[in-house]
Amino acid sequence: MLDGVGGEVGAAAFALVADGGRFSAHGAPTGGFAPVDPAAARRRGVRLLGIGDVRLSVREHVALLERVLAEAAGGRLRPVIGGLFPLERAAGAHTAIEDRSLLGKVVIRV
Repeated sequence: MLDGVGGEVGAAAFALVADGGRFSAHGAPTGGFAPVDPAAARRRGVRLLGIGDVRLSVREHVALLERVLAEAAGGRLRPVIGGLFPLERAAGAHTAIEDRSLLGKVVIRV
């Protein structure tokens, strides 16, 4: 399971992980990562992972960047923009991210 929310939502998500599964915490827009008890995870055979566990080498980063740029240049990769905010409404943009009221990326126009 990939937890990109953290907090209570992440903790509830951890409960849904199958015994022997993996729980990977990568985001905490709720203010903190999911409070997962490592001992409980061990008892269930759940492997806990964090952002540091998925680091790529420079070579891997370059290869992925080349692939992404080729897809974007070919028109096959288009970001989903969920909201566009003027700089004066940056606080509203952050609120939209935190309360998950938009789907896609939030863009702040300067």
